[in-house]
Amino acid sequence: MLNVPIRTDKQGLANCPICKHPVRVVQRAGRHVQHTDHYEHLKMTDGWDAKELQPVDRFTARKLKKLRKGKKTVAFVGMAPTSCSLAPFEDKDVEIWAMNETHVWPWLKRADRWFQIHHSDSWKRDMAKRKVTGHYDWLRENPWDIPIYMQYWQEEVPKSVAYPLREVCAKYFKNFRRGDAKIKYFTSTFAYMFGIALLDGFDRIELYGFEMAATEEYIEQKGCGEFWIGLAMGQGVEIYVPPGNILMWSSLYGGNEQGAGW
Repeated sequence: MLNVPIRTDKQGLANCPICKHPVRVVQRAGRHVQHTDHYEHLKMTDGWDAKELQPVDRFTARKLKKLRKGKKTVAFVGMAPTSCSLAPFEDKDVEIWAMNETHVWPWLKRADRWFQIHHSDSWKRDMAKRKVTGHYDWLRENPWDIPIYMQYWQEEVPKSVAYPLREVCAKYFKNFRRGDAKIKYFTSTFAYMFGIALLDGFDRIELYGFEMAATEEYIEQKGCGEFWIGLAMGQGVEIYVPPGNILMWSSLYGGNEQGAGW
């Protein structure tokens, strides 16, 4: 058994204290208390359609609502089961932005904008990623009647919006060159969402259901995601992630002596 303390939520979900990947804590009952027995690697599909995923608790919801007061706020909602259901679905003053196939999961209560940035070969398949069927029909029918950001306007998706890539790049990458070449730095839908949020002047961005841990794909996405978080912070935007989230997380280089008072 790994003898490292971790924090869990009511569902037994946590981040591994070593690799930071989402895990489920399995406990065994002792005479007086429960003891952690082992950790199970949490597949990204685990819990997506589970009805036991809990919303944010009332105390935290009230605290966050106060912090949002007077600030144009958006919540990005990803798919990591450690926090995806904690988004402020009940706070109508907050825009909810979701993506890809998350419309099939019952914990996603609403959304105000959608992002499907993948190539058309991906979202037109009979079975999309994560064994989801009906995604193409959902995009076409758009039952929530919300804008859907895509690479281009698509005739078969009437509410699709062409992603303003040139505008975003011209504004946020104008001061960086690789030799003489301009850059475009977007390794995930998460990054594309930040581009729109900054263009639209949001004061506060909250991130739920994003971990970007462990795999090679997420290593690349995490670096880019943290770039966009830093860019937003440099523009004065407030960023919030739930406790236990590993974005912008590390031990303090050189030791913790200089950080004792922070």
